[in-house]
Parts: sequence; structure tokens; C-alpha cells
Amino acid sequence: MTLMINSASAETAKGVRISLSSAAQIKVHASSEDETRPGAAAFVDLKRIRTAAQHYLGRTQREIQESLHRTMEGHQRQIIGTLTIEELYRDRAAFSSRIRELVEEDLHAMGFKLVSYTVTNIDDEQGYITALGATQTAVVKREAAEGQSRNESAARITVATAKSEADIAAAEAMRAANVRQNELAITVAESKRDLELKEQAYAREVNEATAKAEAAIRIETAIQNQEVVKQQTRQEVEKAEVMLLVTEKQVERQKREAEGESAAELLKERNNAEAKKVAAEAAAFSVRQKGGAEADAIRNRGDAEASVLSAKAKAYAEYGDAAMVQLIVKELPGIAHAVAAPLCKAEKMVFVSGDGSSASKLTGDIGNIMAQLPDTVQALTGVDLRKALKRVEGGSAGNQQ
Repeated sequence: MTLMINSASAETAKGVRISLSSAAQIKVHASSEDETRPGAAAFVDLKRIRTAAQHYLGRTQREIQESLHRTMEGHQRQIIGTLTIEELYRDRAAFSSRIRELVEEDLHAMGFKLVSYTVTNIDDEQGYITALGATQTAVVKREAAEGQSRNESAARITVATAKSEADIAAAEAMRAANVRQNELAITVAESKRDLELKEQAYAREVNEATAKAEAAIRIETAIQNQEVVKQQTRQEVEKAEVMLLVTEKQVERQKREAEGESAAELLKERNNAEAKKVAAEAAAFSVRQKGGAEADAIRNRGDAEASVLSAKAKAYAEYGDAAMVQLIVKELPGIAHAVAAPLCKAEKMVFVSGDGSSASKLTGDIGNIMAQLPDTVQALTGVDLRKALKRVEGGSAGNQQ
């Protein structure tokens, strides 16, 4: 049987009157399960059937339903009086469970069984439930708004934090990049400076080696010249000694030939021989003195030239690029004159050209030869004439400013 149970103006635990409607399914307790044999099939419960027959046999269907309805409605009001509206509204399952516990014993005593019980509606005449719903709705809305605000605030904080961290990271990366760029620039400048210093040092070494080589050549030439003079002087001395020996031999021979001559003639011959011997010795001494003097002069001249070359080499080594440039520029007119000198000996020139520019090309070739002079100077001396002129020009401009 389906019973619709309505409890109108039922008073709750706080005195608020409500109307509660529920639906109950009730049947005769005709079968039961054997509790001693779990899982066994249900059997017909004749005892419960007899109990229901004793109470309602001969009654109409309507009378039976009204009796059960009064029992259920009374227990329903009893449970409503122990709860508040909030408890009823929020936890209908707990209310249904308490109804089952309360009516089960009474229904069993009447031979019936509650199959199901469900609360269908809860209402009140004062609008309490409506206000409760509105309050709950407001609370929910407020909590939702607060949650949304918290989420939005957290999101904004997260975005701001991420942006700040990104800006900081970008600034750190830019700073590191600038530091790295400055370090690279410093390294390049140091490498360029070291290269220029090494080039200048190498150029000085080349100049010193060249000057030393030239000085060594001249010194060696002077030494060889001294040796030549010594050899020549030695030959002259030996020649004089040979002449002296020849004279002595002639005197002895004449002495042997003139043994029969008078003592006066012999003395005269001896005096002549002695005179020739003295003359030969004087000539040999004069030759030796002259040779020694010439040797000393050559040696002194060689020493002087070696000292001059050494001083020049030292001066060239100490010269800066500006002094070297000044020396080279000073010699440029002479170089140009030497380049053009062969043209002075040409009696006649014949130019063959299709554009009439042969004569100008000749003078242009002389200019090209002079233009190649800085490369030749750099190859021979290690001095970069172009860079040195630019530095001198820069220094002059700075001094004028």
C-alpha cells in the first residue's frame, strides 16, 4: 500500500511550525528470512500473517490505510518535534532513517512492514524555509564571490610575481650580457695591444739585427783590410831583407874578386857595402813603420766605423716610429730621383697606345713605384709607414687642438 503522509503545522524543536509531506510503502509482513541460516531462501511468516489478521481481518482497504496513516503521521510529528528546520532541510536522509527506527517496532506489532519512506516536501507558512534558502543562497553567493575574489587576487599576485621574476631575470640576463660584452671588448683591446707591442718588438729586433749585421759586415771588411795591409807590409819587409842578403852576397863576391887590389880600394868597397846595408835596413824600417801606421789607421777607422754603426743601431732601436718615419720621408726625394734617373739617359721614346695615355702612364708608373715604397719599407724594417703617418697626423691634430 502507498500512503501519502501529511503533517500540517507540525512544531519543530525551536517552535517553528512547518508542513511536511512524505510517501511510505507498507505491506503485510508475510515472509521472513531464517537468521540461523544466512543466505537461505525466505519462508512464509505465518505468525506475522496471523497478527495482521487479528487486527484487520474484516476491515476495508480504506480503514486499514487510515489506521496505518495515523500511526505513521504520529511518529512523523514526533520526530519533527525533536529536530530544527535546518536539520530537516539539510539532512532528509537522517530524518528518514529515524522514522524507520521509530515506526518499525509498531508496524511489526501490527503485522506490517515498512518497505520504503521518502520525504517529498517541507514548507512553512511564515517563510522561514524561504528565508533560510535565501540566507543559504546569500552565504553561498558570498562564499563564491569571496572564493572568486581570492582566486582572482591569487591569480593577479601570481601574474605579478611571474612578471616581476621575468623582469628580474631579463634584467639579470641583460646585465650579464653587458658584462660579457665589456669583457670581450677588453679582451679584444688587450689582444690588439699585445699584437701591436709584439709587432713593434719584432720590428726593433729586425732593425737591431740588420744594423748589427751591417756593422759586422763593415767590421769584418775592416779586419780583412787590416790583414791585407799586414800581409803587404810583411811582403815589403821580406823583400827588403832579400835585397839586403843579395847586397851582402855581392859585397862578399866583390871582396873575393878584389883580394889583389889595394887596401884602399877594399876599404872603399867595404864602405860602399856597409852604406848599402844601412840604406836597405833604413828602407826596411821605413816600410815597416809605414805599414804599421797604415794598419793602425785602418784599424782605427774600422773601430770608428764600428762604433758609429753600433751607435746608429742603438739609436735606431731607441727611435720611435715618428723618428723612423722622419728618416724615411727625408730620403723619399732621393729615392724618387733614383727611380726617375734612368729616364734622363733616354735619347728618344716612342709610345704606342690606342687611347693616347702612354706618356701619362709612364709618369703614373713612377708614382705607382713610389706608392709601393711603404710595403717595401715595412718588409725591410718592420715599420708600417702608413700607420705611423696616421698616428703622427693624429698627434699633430691633437696638438693643434
